[in-house]
Amino acid sequence: MKSKLLLIPFLLLPSALFAEHFWMGLFSAETPYTEQTFLAQRHLVNLNKGINQGWKEGFMITDIEYGYDLWTAVLSKGTGYTEQAYVKKRDWKKFTASVGKHLEEGFTLVNVEYGKGVWIALLVKGTSLKEGRYDVIRYKEDVPAKIKERWAEGYYLIDMEAADGKWVAVFAKNTGFEDQAYDSIDKREALDTIIKKRWKEGYRLYSTEYGDGQYFCLFVKDKQHKGEIYLRRENLGNFKKAIVEQWKKGLNLIDVTDGR
Repeated sequence: MKSKLLLIPFLLLPSALFAEHFWMGLFSAETPYTEQTFLAQRHLVNLNKGINQGWKEGFMITDIEYGYDLWTAVLSKGTGYTEQAYVKKRDWKKFTASVGKHLEEGFTLVNVEYGKGVWIALLVKGTSLKEGRYDVIRYKEDVPAKIKERWAEGYYLIDMEAADGKWVAVFAKNTGFEDQAYDSIDKREALDTIIKKRWKEGYRLYSTEYGDGQYFCLFVKDKQHKGEIYLRRENLGNFKKAIVEQWKKGLNLIDVTDGR
C-alpha cells in the first residue's frame, strides 16, 4: 500500500494553545484502499487545490474534517466509486438544494461536515449503499428518537454532524451492518472506557464526531472485526507521524476527529 502526506506549510501557533486539543485517527486493516493521501490546510481554497490534484491522480475523498482552524481530508484509491461530488455552500438553503439535486442524479450522500461557516457534503456513485437520506434535527434530545425511527425503517446511521444549531444525521440501507450502537460522551476521559466496552460487546468503532461540546461515537457489527485501532495526538505534527507509522503497518486511515 502506497501512502503519502500532502501538507503545504502553514503558520504554527504556540504549543500552549494546543494543550487541550487533540487529533484522533481511526485505522483499519480491512478496507479496499490501495493508496492514501492525507491533506491539512488552514484555508479551504488550498484544501480544494489538493483535492483537485488528488482526483487527477485517481484518488477519491473518503473523509473530511474541520477542527481547530484546520481542514483535513483523507483521499484514497481503491474505493470502488465511479464518480464523486463535493458540495460546498455557506447558505444552508443552497446547500440542501445542491445536495437534493445530486441525490436526484443518482448520487449517494456519505458525509456532511461544517467549518468556518461552510457546509460540505460528499456524494458518490458506485457504492453498495442504497436509499441514502439525511435528517436535520434541531435539538439533540430528539436525536435518539429519530435514529430509532430510521432503524425501524431499515436504515442505518452512517454519519452525524452537529453544527450551527443543527444535528445532521445521514442514513442509508444496504450498509452490510448487522447491528449498530452509539454513545454521546461529554468528557474525553470517557472515550477509552466507552470504546473498550463496545469492543467487548462485539462492536467496532465506525466513526467519532465532536460537536456541541460532545463526542458522538458510532459503533457497528458486521463482518469486519480485526485490525482496528485508534490513537490520539495533541498536535498535528505528531498526528502526521502516527499516520505514517500506521500506513507502514498496512493500516488505512478511515476517520479523523478533532476534540478537546
